[in-house]
Parts: sequence; structure tokens; C-alpha cells
Amino acid sequence: MVARRGAWVGGVRPSAVSNRICCSWRGRSPFQIRAAVAVSGWPAMLTRVMSPAPAGRGSWVTPGGGPAMAVGPVSTVLDGVGDDLGDTGVGLLLTDQRARVLARRVADHDTARLLDRVQLAPGYGYREEQIGTNAIGTAIAGRGPALVAGQEHFADALTRLACAAVTVADPATGRVIGVVDVTCAADKASPLMLPLVKRAAWEIGQRLLDDSSADERILQEHFLRARRTSKGPVLALSRRTMLVNGAATGIVEPADRELLWDSMLRSLASGQQQPFPVPLANGRQIAMRCEPILDGIRLVGVLARPRTATPRTHGARERRNTSSTPAYGWSSLTAAELAVAEQVAQGLTNREAAAHLYLSPHTIDFHLRQVFRKLDVRSRVELTRATLRRQAEPAR
Repeated sequence: MVARRGAWVGGVRPSAVSNRICCSWRGRSPFQIRAAVAVSGWPAMLTRVMSPAPAGRGSWVTPGGGPAMAVGPVSTVLDGVGDDLGDTGVGLLLTDQRARVLARRVADHDTARLLDRVQLAPGYGYREEQIGTNAIGTAIAGRGPALVAGQEHFADALTRLACAAVTVADPATGRVIGVVDVTCAADKASPLMLPLVKRAAWEIGQRLLDDSSADERILQEHFLRARRTSKGPVLALSRRTMLVNGAATGIVEPADRELLWDSMLRSLASGQQQPFPVPLANGRQIAMRCEPILDGIRLVGVLARPRTATPRTHGARERRNTSSTPAYGWSSLTAAELAVAEQVAQGLTNREAAAHLYLSPHTIDFHLRQVFRKLDVRSRVELTRATLRRQAEPAR
């Protein structure tokens, strides 16, 4: 194997090595190849990048604070597949999107010792850039299934193993968030390893999808409860979703979700109790007070209430609770009425506007009748024309 790698450094393709593996090797520099050939202290090539969480609990977070694979929600899948493997001599592993091992299921001591010799254990990283061709790192690099057996491994210390790995994608975004891997001794390799790990990855994806749906329900329940008890703007958001009431529609837009979510997480982490400034996509800032939405001790989302805000809609002003508030015209509309007017002017039906604003069709009908009265229009067509004229007016 050393001779073949040396030939590869010299530009000669090694025999008995597939195109897929050669493509992976091609990404390693000659210096890296020589280093892998010469290395005698295998543990020196690996560093413990994380401290393992308690078994079956916790979320793993990257050093930069980004989200990673959560072990807890998929632990039942890992346990089930691990039990099925039994004493077959095959270990099951779960990593995050950076090839860092999060969890391992091994039934027999011999397999556990085999994996321990190369630090294929929670807390260690197996990125292709660091270790060379291996199923975990190569699956992430290629964003697809990888089967690497024996001499196909880039580092000599791994040639005693056979590994099959498949990436796991976030069901909402499609982004790779981890890898499922099965590993055994090279002489016990089976063509069934890849189908097995594909099935495990599919089950994990389904579990994540179920958990995502449950989180969405929890988020919506908290939002609806807050909306019923608040007359001001209210929004509930998570990493994937943002729900707003009619009063908040003119304050925030879908493009603000990521900025809002990041700001809310920082506020919760710092224990912020007072309203704090939050940047919006258009460069403005609004003051927000937020509170966590929890499922037990797990953060599902955030409920936020803007304290000061100016509606985004051109020429709009917040309704003042004073006797000087006009009785007619655009300036007489409440934030909810203005939001309904904008939706209807875009051609939405009452039911469609209700879905967008998280209101009932009956409430939409009530607000729309108020809009017609205050703007002295008699149809949706007239409302659309009035909206277009208003948008064409120069800003004051």
C-alpha cells in the first residue's frame, strides 16, 4: 500500500483502486500523502474536538455556535439499529456535519477495542481534510453514500477497517447535518453494510421530520395563545419558521427571520430581561422583548413582542390612541386593517389572507368592512386602485 501511494504521489494511478477512491485521494496533497504513509503514531493525527454529552441527551453545538445534529431525538433509532446488529462485530456511529463523532453503539468488546485503537469514538473528528479517505469524511465531502474498505482507506491505520456511511439531511432545509456510519473489521465486510446504513439514515430522517412537526405544533400553540391575549404586535419564531399577527405584519418581513432568530438566541444566552434593539434587513432597528418557548428543557422557539416599531408600508403611520386620530383615510387604519388591505389588494381571498395573517376568515371580513368604510371604497378592485395610487405617492 505504501508503494502504491508513493506511485500516486509520483503521478501514477495505483492499481486495484476505484475511480471514486482515486478522486478522494486526488484531494490530498503529496505532503499529506507522505505524512500519512510515514505516520507511526496514529492518535497524533486525531484531536478530541468536543467533550461527549451524556448518553442519549443534549444537542451538539459547533465552536462557532451553529446548529449540529441533536443526539437525543434520534437515540431511539440508534438503540434499535444497535440492538439489531447485536454481536455481528459491526459498530454504529453518528456524527455531525463536520464529521465529529457524537454517539456510538457497539455490542461486543472486541469491536469496541478495534474502534478505540483509531479513536473512532465520541468526541473525535474524521474530516477527509484531516484523516484522508474514510467513509465518514468522504460521505460529507461527496454529499452521498460512501463505502471504503481495507486498502481503500487513505491512512494505513484504517486499512484494518471497512466502513459504510450515508449523510443525514435536515428535513426542512435539505442541508447535511450529520452522518450515519457502520464500521467493522475489513475481513468481515459485507455488501449489505451500505443498504443497512441507508435504512438507518432514512429512519433518522423520519424521526427528525416527526420532531420538526411536533416543534411546529408547539410553536403555533404558544403563538395562538399569545395572539389571543395581546392587542399589540406578536411574533413567534424558530430556526425555520416565523409566525406574526396582523399588528406585526407591517413591522417585520420574512427576510428578517434569520436576523431576529440570531438576536433572540444571543439575548436568551445573556439573560437579557429588558427590551433590546434588534436589527432588521432594511437597516432599521426595533426594540424587542422575548421569552423562550420550551418543550421540557429543550428550546423550541422564541416568542417576541416588539416594543417600538414603525410599520414598513409606504406612508403608513401607527394608529394613535387619541382623539386626534382621523376617522377616515389611510391614516385612520389600524395596523391589522392595513395588513388586511395590503393582502386583499394583492388579489388574495379572505381565506388566503387569513392563512397569511393567522387570523380567521371572519376576522378578515370584519377588518375588510372597516377598510372599505374608512377609505370610502365599495369593492376589492377599488381598494386595489386606491392602494396603487397611495404607493405611487412620493414619501413625505
